[in-house]
Amino acid sequence: MTSPTPEERAEGLVTLFLDDLIKNANQPPGLREAIVDRLAGRVDDIGQRFGQQIDHLRSPSARRIPNAYLADEEAVENELQAAAAGIRTARALEGVLSDPRRFEHNLAQRLAPNIRWALRSEASRVPRPPTRASVLNWSLTPVPWVEDDAKWPPAGAVALADVRQLTGEDGELVRVIEEPYRGWVQLGMFERQATLATRYPDVPARQLLIATGLEACDGSPPVNSMPISHTAPNPWAVRYDRLAPSLDAEHARITINSTQGPLAALIDYKGQSGSPAPERGVGLQPFALVPRIEVIALLGLRPEAPALRHVLVDDHGAAIVGRQWRGFLIHDGNYSPLEPAIYGADLLLRPDLYDTLVNAVGKDRFGFGVSVNHFESAPSPSKPEGDD
Repeated sequence: MTSPTPEERAEGLVTLFLDDLIKNANQPPGLREAIVDRLAGRVDDIGQRFGQQIDHLRSPSARRIPNAYLADEEAVENELQAAAAGIRTARALEGVLSDPRRFEHNLAQRLAPNIRWALRSEASRVPRPPTRASVLNWSLTPVPWVEDDAKWPPAGAVALADVRQLTGEDGELVRVIEEPYRGWVQLGMFERQATLATRYPDVPARQLLIATGLEACDGSPPVNSMPISHTAPNPWAVRYDRLAPSLDAEHARITINSTQGPLAALIDYKGQSGSPAPERGVGLQPFALVPRIEVIALLGLRPEAPALRHVLVDDHGAAIVGRQWRGFLIHDGNYSPLEPAIYGADLLLRPDLYDTLVNAVGKDRFGFGVSVNHFESAPSPSKPEGDD
């Protein structure tokens, strides 16, 4: 098998890091080829720098790519900006003239790396809050199983393994107990607690996923379903009437009153223009929540202006707030940076708006869903220490 040529390696880097951006810019003629040409003569140096960074940031026996902004991504981004700067000149040489300011602005919007979602995510981060359903109080102690003599799985997780909906006292409304949102309603919550697999001592990777959320339902939800759905992040930054022009408060009321499903959703950034690369560099926290768009329309909410955080407002101020947290640093036994064992997010609703939401859903259709899952993966003897 022949080794890839420098041009093929350069093309691979461009595809990995820039494919979405270039496609979103309608494939400017010659841009991809220009970047590949500029990179082809440097791929050996880039690879050497990349290797040195990897060696510095992790143990020789580990295989996980460090969560860092590395040389390959930096070099590709630099060449994109250098090549793009000459597009208007190249067009002019071909006799295609355009308004320079408008052309440069439009092209820059499409090609510039977009870290706005990462910044909003970071601006919404808080210390890990204690607010959660009473049946989850055991989960407030973070990953106790990291100790060798701790019991796995946690007894609380076992007790809730087959529970999909909370009722009676367990299903009572969860209200925030910390400032500045004391008394607000928790619309949904998601938290992942995880430890890494290690060898010597031989400890498996373990993971606990906890999700709760208010739901509209006419009966018991499906056993294997989640009380939180998935959707794009756009409602935090774009008005609902631009995302769904035919949706208004009355249509939202009818929909919420006649359909089933969670009222909160985990954000899925896939396909978002310029969203940071997952698990590398200046990226996003892995979990964030957003309200269902019908909830936003029903309550007449809009993003902050400017949209700097996960906050929706009305004429009385903040109305729905998304919070995120991470913490409890752990390591895998290797020479590598510590990593958060806990990532979480929740969604808070102002109390007066909760009453409006209940009336729209119907008191007899309002449910409190829960899902608790635990996983364990023993390290394989064939894998080096530190592998997930």
